[in-house]
Amino acid sequence: MVIKYGEPWLMWPNKVSYGINKVDIMETFNGSFTISLNIKILSEGVEKKTVFARLPNYVGLDVEGENNRVLLILNHTQGTEYIMSDVGLHEGYNLLSMRYDKPSKSMDIILDNTIILTHILGEEELDNGHEPHILFGSGNFPHNGFNLNYCEYDIDFLMISNECLGVEKIKQIKSDTSLEETVVGMYNFQRHTDYKVYDLTGNCNFIHKVL
Repeated sequence: MVIKYGEPWLMWPNKVSYGINKVDIMETFNGSFTISLNIKILSEGVEKKTVFARLPNYVGLDVEGENNRVLLILNHTQGTEYIMSDVGLHEGYNLLSMRYDKPSKSMDIILDNTIILTHILGEEELDNGHEPHILFGSGNFPHNGFNLNYCEYDIDFLMISNECLGVEKIKQIKSDTSLEETVVGMYNFQRHTDYKVYDLTGNCNFIHKVL
């Protein structure tokens, strides 16, 4: 499924899943977690483009430059950090993962089989903020008119786990879309309507097009 330029999608179950979601997927980001996406960037140009952003306390992945270098943005209790990887996305599909191990306060960005960025939080703490939600394809809602950083990309896999998963486990889950106990959201973007993507776990944490 293509997330089109200027048409972001939203994961905010408490607002758009009509109260039928069985697990509050946003609570996942209060502890250790893994979020993995298989994407092909379609937007051209060297400007910054947002793959996804958790709001209101911003944690997200952008790409920028001619080779779509990966930029990790963390808003935490001590301010905001911008951490750029030396590695960019390749043409075609990229399995891009962010994982956080809360006990060690370590965050990794993984591209396919390789850890391309590691960041250790010191005194900082990640904070979900009030009514957290995730935007895909933008850094903000279009009506706000700033920090949009639209990104158009094709996506065929999204997985969210409440554990910091190893590289091989991430690949295994993607290859057979196995519903491990730790997986709280799974999406293959084949089960969707024009406005809603279904959660394969049955937890009903739908993704909706921003209207």
